[in-house]
Amino acid sequence: MKLRKQRAMLLLCCLMMGVSGCAAVIAAGVGAGVGFGTYKYLEGNLQRDYIGPPDKLWQATLTAMVDLQVASEVQERDYFGGLVKGIMHDGTKITIKMKRLTDNSTEVGVRVGVFGDMKRSEVIHNKIAENFKKT
Repeated sequence: MKLRKQRAMLLLCCLMMGVSGCAAVIAAGVGAGVGFGTYKYLEGNLQRDYIGPPDKLWQATLTAMVDLQVASEVQERDYFGGLVKGIMHDGTKITIKMKRLTDNSTEVGVRVGVFGDMKRSEVIHNKIAENFKKT
């Protein structure tokens, strides 16, 4: 009987997280030569950790914007991270925020549109990762 109540509570919690829109999606991947850590989708922002030199990641991000034909509006960078803002061909705004975690790892957050678009954010991350492997 106690096990049945625990299962019911667990199911209820999972349903509440799914309905609230704040459930994080966790995954992991590894690239050749560079590492890609876990990623999560939270409040419209898809965040992924990249293992490797931040300078190369910055360049991979800018190249991804060109590859995806995103018109860049803002490109700001300092030692602690960076910000790239752009507009897609359909007028949708993109924001990419980079935050240095260590000398060899960086968190990158991608937000597409006002409320976020996980699929499009994932396409952008995949293009960044593809370019990051090449550098």
